[in-house]
Amino acid sequence: MNEYPGIFEKKRQKSPGYLEDMKKSDWYLRLKQRPGLKAVFVLIGIVLLLSIFAPYLAPQDPNVVDLYDKNQGPSAGHLLGTDYLGRDLFSRVICGLQTSMAIALTTIVFSFIIGVAVGGYSGYKGGWVDNVVARVIDVFLAFPSIILALALITLIGPGILNMVLMLAVVQWASLARLMRGQVLYEKNQEYVLSARASGFSGSRILIRHIIPNCVMPVVVLATIDIGHTILTISTLSFLGMGIPPSIPEWGSMINSGISYMRIAPLNVIVPGIAITIVTLLFNMAGEGIRDITDPKSDGEGSI
Repeated sequence: MNEYPGIFEKKRQKSPGYLEDMKKSDWYLRLKQRPGLKAVFVLIGIVLLLSIFAPYLAPQDPNVVDLYDKNQGPSAGHLLGTDYLGRDLFSRVICGLQTSMAIALTTIVFSFIIGVAVGGYSGYKGGWVDNVVARVIDVFLAFPSIILALALITLIGPGILNMVLMLAVVQWASLARLMRGQVLYEKNQEYVLSARASGFSGSRILIRHIIPNCVMPVVVLATIDIGHTILTISTLSFLGMGIPPSIPEWGSMINSGISYMRIAPLNVIVPGIAITIVTLLFNMAGEGIRDITDPKSDGEGSI
């Protein structure tokens, strides 16, 4: 029996929410029509598998030092050569992928939960609560993300846990602002007004109906933010303020390899290419998800 009599019918007719529109536009067929986007998803799946099984796929221990074999070019024993300490470059790059993906995904999960919860509650509650939250979001967004990240990491110090906490603080505001805007629009739709008139609690309406209809744009932004987060991690590590040197990470590898760029350029080129590829993949995935789930998108310029 329908516990919301008449509400769902109005929702299907009036709500501009993503979930209902996704059914109308058949996002799966949209995905099938974009072979480039399918390729991106496949490549992201490969990246995730490589990051999960990195310790098993690395041919050598990424931290084993061999000063007699430093700054060597590609060979049978070292597919991409060695760094300035004689460590296997391929092993360090693939283990660096695990480090970056673990931090980035954990950060985005925390940021997503905080952003959806804060933005959703603020937009639905309105009044002084919404005004306070909006001002707090504005304060966080007023600073360039890298400047805010540098300030926070200076205060709390380097380390993986501190990096996750710092990046979550930096990232949540943009997700919360987007969620707040979506909820402010959605809460005035007829199905929400009908639910209120029927006496249903605000928390139930928000969690079960408004948030599912508003969350997809936040998913798109969060997907794109994964690439941006990896770039921020690499930037901080390049500046010596991120991951400890004992842990393989792309930014610190570039920093260490710059001094030997002329004699061993792969120490800089390989991690640089890795950062570029992974960042682009998640950016393209986010744009692709937006196109296949938004019925208003004509898909022009999409992969």
